[in-house]
Amino acid sequence: MRHFFPKYVFVVLLLLLFAAVRPSWAIEGTAYQIKGAMMMNFIKFIEWPAPAGEPSEAMDTLTIGIVGARGFDSILNKIHGRQIGEKKLIIRRIHFLNQLSGCQVLYIGASDSYRSYDILKQVAGNPVLTIGEDEDFIRLGGIIRLYNEKDHIRFEINQSAADHAGLKLSAKLLEVAAGVH
Repeated sequence: MRHFFPKYVFVVLLLLLFAAVRPSWAIEGTAYQIKGAMMMNFIKFIEWPAPAGEPSEAMDTLTIGIVGARGFDSILNKIHGRQIGEKKLIIRRIHFLNQLSGCQVLYIGASDSYRSYDILKQVAGNPVLTIGEDEDFIRLGGIIRLYNEKDHIRFEINQSAADHAGLKLSAKLLEVAAGVH
């Protein structure tokens, strides 16, 4: 009597191996979903100063400018038009520095991190929540840096940059940050 056990075990192990491997787009999509959810939660725990002399409709919207982060588009389509509190979210793709005005949140993806210094310099002192992925983002004056650590998305906060921008960060947000500088 022939034993086929080893051959079947090999086939089963091979199938399990292929089932465990995900295409790179799936992993990337998951990372962007997490980053999108984190951005939405950051917004809930930040207080912007009241705009002086702006029409009341400007206070009803919150514009999120996105620089780079091309894989973010499907997530952004789901976020556009949503309400957070009293504010309707508007998503705007930023290609040039002259498009930064009017944004209350700026997300700078890793693909465009080489532009972080110029973008942060342009919005310095304005009530803009800056979120980036560059390793030097906090040192350059960004407010929240997202990074990957042991397959988890973590974030650190630059409290002095938030203060300089006139943003009040909730103590709850500061508690869950991996680091506060």
